[in-house]
Amino acid sequence: VGRFTGPRHFQIFKNFAPSLALFGTSVGLYFLYITDWKVTNTKIPIYGRKFEEMKRAAMIDKHGQKAVDDGTASDD
Repeated sequence: VGRFTGPRHFQIFKNFAPSLALFGTSVGLYFLYITDWKVTNTKIPIYGRKFEEMKRAAMIDKHGQKAVDDGTASDD
C-alpha cells in the first residue's frame, strides 16, 4: 500500500478523477434505468411521467375512461 501513495500516484489519480466521476454517474443512471426503480425514477423530470401514465392506464382499466376523466375514480 505504501508504494502506491506517493505524489506521482496522487497526480495520476487527479488526472483520472473527472473520468472516474463521469463513469460512476453513468453507471448509476444506467442502474436506475435498467432496474426501473419507481421510488427514485418518479423524481426524474421527463422520465417520471411514464409512471403517471401507467397509473392513469390502470385506473382506466379499473374504473373506466369516463370516471377517470370526470375525476370520480379513486386511487385505491
